[in-house]
Amino acid sequence: MQDVEFQLAAHREILIALLSALARHEDVWPEINRVLDEVRIVQDHEEDPGIVPSEAFARQNALTDEITAILRAATMRAALDPDALPRS
Repeated sequence: MQDVEFQLAAHREILIALLSALARHEDVWPEINRVLDEVRIVQDHEEDPGIVPSEAFARQNALTDEITAILRAATMRAALDPDALPRS
């Protein structure tokens, strides 16, 4: 099980590095956010009406939280590295 956790952590770091590079491109970053926002938004008809979220709703909520965290980390990393200018 640890191997899978390490693999996921490595994939997450690679994804954040790639997204932080893309975050420096003002022409690309809004489109990436728009596409990922579509994944994160739970449609009205998909919303769980109960007090305790269903398993599917809980998974979607966890997915949304992780996407948000990755985008936030990428944005912060891009902002912290002012010397890494976008290459056109």
